[in-house]
Amino acid sequence: MSRRRLASRILVISASHRLLLFKINYNSGVLTGRNYWATPGGKLRSGESFEVAAVRELREETGVEVKSVGHCVARKEFLWKMPDGEQVIAVEHYYVVHVSDEQCSVEGWSVQEREVVSDVRWWSESELVACPDEIYPQDLLILFAQAIKTDRY
Repeated sequence: MSRRRLASRILVISASHRLLLFKINYNSGVLTGRNYWATPGGKLRSGESFEVAAVRELREETGVEVKSVGHCVARKEFLWKMPDGEQVIAVEHYYVVHVSDEQCSVEGWSVQEREVVSDVRWWSESELVACPDEIYPQDLLILFAQAIKTDRY
């Protein structure tokens, strides 16, 4: 039986209704050549809740500091291959954070993040629709459209 990897992911949406995504690009190891766009986020630390992990990951990966990420807007569970080749059951909770500007600080990035993130970009809904690249989660456009309807700045 595969290990469960618990993670929080954040849809960071600007006042101009653009979504922050990171381009993940593996240049070495078992995932060499694999690339896709994904939301900020990462795995829970020992004893951490999904909400606390989302707040921490948001700060570490974007520099955005919030006290709360609100309620979970989506939960995903799927098989995922880790960079070391381990097959896990990924359990991800998604949260929405609205921000006033389109800033993203990379100062808090880990060595691994610096190695695999090849681009940081704010996307409009129409740009995402036209994007030929792989995007995770696969229903991100639906989540994004729903989140835009709940603007709270």
